[in-house]
Amino acid sequence: MPRPAPTRRSRSLAATLLRGASALLLGTLALAGSAHAQAGPTSVQLILDASGSMFTRLPGGQTRIAAAQDVLSDLIAALPDRPDLNVGLRLYGARTNAGDAGACQDSALTIPMTGVDRAALLNTVRTTRPRGATPIVYSLTQAARDFPTTPGRKLVVLVTDGLESCGGNLQDALKAFRERGIEVDLRVIGIDLNDRAAQAFAGVGTFVNTRSAPELAAALGQATAQVAPPATQTLPVTVTLTSGGNPVPSGPTVTFTATGGRATSLSPAGGTYAASVPPGAYTATVRTATDTRTFAGLTVSAGSPNRFTFDLTPIGRVTLTVTPAAPTAGGRATVTFSGAPTATGRPWITLARPGDPDAAYLDWEYVTGKDGTVTLTVPDDTAPHEARYHQANPDGSTRVIGRSAPFTPQRTAASVTAPATAAAGSAIRVGWTGPNNPGDYVTIVPASADPGAYTRYFYTREGNPGTLTTPTAPGVYEVRLNNETSGRVLARAPITLTASAYAVTAPPTATAGSRIQVGWTGPNNPGDYVTIVKKGAPVGTYLDYFYTKDGNPGTLTTLPAPGEYEIRYSTEATSPNPTLTSTPIRLTAAAYSLSAPRQGKAGTTIQVNWTGPNNPGDYVTIVPRSAPVGAYLDYFYTKDGNPGRLTLPAQPGEYELRYSTEAASPNPTLHSLPFTVTP
Repeated sequence: MPRPAPTRRSRSLAATLLRGASALLLGTLALAGSAHAQAGPTSVQLILDASGSMFTRLPGGQTRIAAAQDVLSDLIAALPDRPDLNVGLRLYGARTNAGDAGACQDSALTIPMTGVDRAALLNTVRTTRPRGATPIVYSLTQAARDFPTTPGRKLVVLVTDGLESCGGNLQDALKAFRERGIEVDLRVIGIDLNDRAAQAFAGVGTFVNTRSAPELAAALGQATAQVAPPATQTLPVTVTLTSGGNPVPSGPTVTFTATGGRATSLSPAGGTYAASVPPGAYTATVRTATDTRTFAGLTVSAGSPNRFTFDLTPIGRVTLTVTPAAPTAGGRATVTFSGAPTATGRPWITLARPGDPDAAYLDWEYVTGKDGTVTLTVPDDTAPHEARYHQANPDGSTRVIGRSAPFTPQRTAASVTAPATAAAGSAIRVGWTGPNNPGDYVTIVPASADPGAYTRYFYTREGNPGTLTTPTAPGVYEVRLNNETSGRVLARAPITLTASAYAVTAPPTATAGSRIQVGWTGPNNPGDYVTIVKKGAPVGTYLDYFYTKDGNPGTLTTLPAPGEYEIRYSTEATSPNPTLTSTPIRLTAAAYSLSAPRQGKAGTTIQVNWTGPNNPGDYVTIVPRSAPVGAYLDYFYTKDGNPGRLTLPAQPGEYELRYSTEAASPNPTLHSLPFTVTP
């Protein structure tokens, strides 16, 4: 019935928080490892958020995705070499743009939980490109199918910058594990999530929501208090410098800088440069007498040679041109490149601010050939930016060998046009003007709501004007034009929602399983419906129902079990579907009986008389005496006449005749009569 709308991502947090999240991940894995001797093999699934908002910048020039990639690279590089450890990686939002068909099923186990394929894990993390939605519940439900049901510790570590955007219920995700008999340790690491997101994750595994460095430190202390931290280790690293095909054994200085900012100088030793550093992600800086060159994307890990070769040969700079010269903030721009050298790997072009470190990047695309074009999403930001050409080196590092002239994205005038007042829960038409950037959408929220909040919405690309269903609670609201990636409000217009009159009219009593007529009063908004439920049932519950658009009065089939019930007028405008009005109804038991011979020969036909309400879906059948509720063999509907006829089974044995109904599932047995089928 209800289809809740997607939730937008929250605002950014400093990269230091993500570095702390790495410590939490390591502590979590240490906890998993502490039980492996008792519980058997440990299976760990890392789930990485690759939704479009992960391109939001963090202080220092990094995006959320770049920081998360560094954190996970550090984690993967430091994984212990244990035969009983199995680590896999699932990505969501990496294949389909948000709002496109399939975005809410865009989740894939890219690396299975079979041993520790460190190289594949690192490569996949490093090359992940965010673009889509945030189907957290779908991802966790799929993860439940990934784990073996054999004994052993099961751990899920989810790193996300937002909460569920596809209407899923997090409790359903945990249910998927329980249904397979899997006890899972779920760890959710959020990045500066708002109160709404924090409440959504409450009670779902272990949730860490960090808003400041002290809070993060406290959370890490609690998570690792009873767990010994990972053993400290360093790994030898060697670097060879070349120029023009010849080694450069001395002269330049080489420095390795880790994700957290820790720098290690490499010393010349026998024609190479060497040092020992902890495993993790690094950027190398080579300083010569004439210039400084940066080599990004390095990973030092156990079991790898950790040998790198940096070519210092002067090469021609790649020419980059951005069009339009002043693109729309949050829009798209074309980058034309020429003069690229013969590629030894997969070069790529990205956007960044001129003062950002070489390793910083925003949207990016791989390129091929000496010249060509790519189209990139411009940040929703009016600071100067530039396009950069990254050369890919054989050792996995990258180097910037081309930059465009700086360009400054420009804001486009935006507005929304909506009625000043409307009935709560009604459908309204909203016009808009604006950039129509990817991810721009129109929504209606309380006037005091935070930027990025939403209820029902439509994307601007879907047309102008668009239709919104207003919230069901009266009050002061705003219609907003928002950008999905940045969360910025582009335009807003006030609107006041007035209360609607609601009523339902039904008989105070009825026979259980019968059909009743129900009249209603209400706005007849899209998604309004009338249903019958047990008295006190949770909000949003429904059994038999009809939409108000289908007519007044409507018809409901009551439940076959007598008791106290409610007729409710509800709507799909929000989730869970609110009860807008209700009236009680008591269902009384109907009289049921069956009259037939007590035995008959296999394969013959008998007549059966019945007594009952003859409600739609009532039927009489014959089944083995131990058959489960809802089972049936030959049958007839009571509406087809009294008596009815049944053909007896061909197999002799003990059976029973049952008066059942299709009003509930499984179809309940309302009356039964024992019967013997003879040879």
